[in-house]
Amino acid sequence: MMNLAGLIDDHDADTVAVVDRGETVTYGELRRRVAAMQADLGGRGVGEDSVVALATGNDVAFVVATLSVLGLGGIVMPLNPGSPTSELVRKLDVAHPDLLLIGHAGRAHLDAETITTATVDLIELSSAAAASTDTPDRVVVDRPDDAAAFYLATSGVSGNAKVAVLTHRNIGWIHEALGEIEPPVTADDVTLGVLPFTHIFGLNVVLLGTLRSGGKLVLQQRFDADESLRLVQEHGVTMLTGAPPMWQRWLASDMPDDVLASVKYAASGAAALPISVFRAAKQRFGVEIAQGYGLTETSPIVTLGRGCPIRPTSVGRVLPGVEVALVDAAGTPVDLGDEGEIVVRSPGVFVGYLDDVESTESVLSEDGWLWTGDVGIFDDDNYLYLVDRIKDIVIVSGFNVYPAEVENVLMAHPNVQGAIVTGTVDAMTGEAVVAHVTGTATEAELQEHVAEHLSRYKQPSVYHFLDELPIAPNGKAIRRALR
Repeated sequence: MMNLAGLIDDHDADTVAVVDRGETVTYGELRRRVAAMQADLGGRGVGEDSVVALATGNDVAFVVATLSVLGLGGIVMPLNPGSPTSELVRKLDVAHPDLLLIGHAGRAHLDAETITTATVDLIELSSAAAASTDTPDRVVVDRPDDAAAFYLATSGVSGNAKVAVLTHRNIGWIHEALGEIEPPVTADDVTLGVLPFTHIFGLNVVLLGTLRSGGKLVLQQRFDADESLRLVQEHGVTMLTGAPPMWQRWLASDMPDDVLASVKYAASGAAALPISVFRAAKQRFGVEIAQGYGLTETSPIVTLGRGCPIRPTSVGRVLPGVEVALVDAAGTPVDLGDEGEIVVRSPGVFVGYLDDVESTESVLSEDGWLWTGDVGIFDDDNYLYLVDRIKDIVIVSGFNVYPAEVENVLMAHPNVQGAIVTGTVDAMTGEAVVAHVTGTATEAELQEHVAEHLSRYKQPSVYHFLDELPIAPNGKAIRRALR
């Protein structure tokens, strides 16, 4: 039995837990705010196995709401508050949450009337109770290790919304495994919380991992390179993690070269880090950027560049307790030095997709091996290198974009006859989405259309209008012909 909400139990009450736009919240105050919100949510019927969706930014409200729901025994479904309402509704329709909590970022962007009419009861976080002298005791109910803690919305090869189910054990085990890496994260560390908490790395490693260690988390609601670096300098940030496009923007900043003097550990994830960025950061900032590899379905860490000498083009070594094999198409392990699909087994591997047996069985074997769709190679020192992706995912600024989801939206336009989506290299975002379209729709019409239904990073940045699309006899798109 366990509950992730207990990770803030034992830290000194006067130690700073979170800094949010100048507001400082200690661990004692954080516990009081959680207790107050639990009283509010409990009065609304939130309890064991209740599903609560959460649409707010990287702010104190997200931290308090997450710990409140988990403590009551509920399940948290983080959602990007910048998503178009229609995209959010598609995800809500899969999980059927009991409540949707909306913070400032969501209130400014989402169509609340559409959400409440079509899907779920909505509560604005500003209406939740604030801590006071008569705040009741905080609740942390025991939960089975395999009880769901988070529902993380994603999209699959089909383009349909899916929800990955991660348990208390999945999430908590990652913290235990990280504790075996030298040097460990401690209460003396200060972490910049700029990676979105709706993303598994930002959620589990940055947010929950920092709170578990008793360290200080400095939040940034929206990424701005100069502001990030100012926060690093002001608060003495020791742990700095970003996606490759963020590192590129930090390098392009006019801030002084010694701005990262306090940083002890610099990391990059979500996409391959160009060797030029690694070299530039080392030369300018004096930091070596370690890479890692993981997926939402692995909670997320599989390999890590921390705790071993950094090799710039490698994603590091396998995390203690994780099993990784490289296999061929038949599932047979390949020889050392040969390429193979990465398959993973660990206590961090998720239990499956919510109410979607077919999708679950397509990636998860009966004996617990997750087929990632990524191709890798090990060297003689057990460093992993990513070679290619079997899947057609486009990675934009570290976020997965599934072509079928974008194609489904494009095909919903009355003047589109056919659509195939691919990716292309982009200097700032790593990759960009490219739409290949047949029909009479114009680029302006499609730009307006996708803006209503897709988050900005999923929207095509380039449109090609063709007379005919390359389609195989079996009806599948031949994407390689368009790349």
